[in-house]
Amino acid sequence: MASANEVEAELQKLVDRLAAADPAVHADLARTLGGPRLVQMEVPDLRESFWSELTDGTMGDVQRGQPDHADIRITADSDDLLAMIRGTKPLFSSYLAGHVRVQASVSDLLALRRLM
Repeated sequence: MASANEVEAELQKLVDRLAAADPAVHADLARTLGGPRLVQMEVPDLRESFWSELTDGTMGDVQRGQPDHADIRITADSDDLLAMIRGTKPLFSSYLAGHVRVQASVSDLLALRRLM
């Protein structure tokens, strides 16, 4: 099991990768979402939660704790989450296998797929 600090650091790397993406990616993501979204990552095996705001195709810094609300909620154990972020475990197959649960609208799900 990964530690909360490892998960937080890997989530921040994901945010940083998105920040370094081509501006067209940011524009496409912003267009797909149509407005800001609060993204929450629940990590039950660590009893931790992390969140970030996705605005204009970029994400803010990763915050630890429970947000006031979440537009997109992702629940996964720490090892599964790290594998998806690192690209060694596909999000879609993890979802089908029940290793990750996602609560979001269909359009938000399509946008989320671009992030992972």
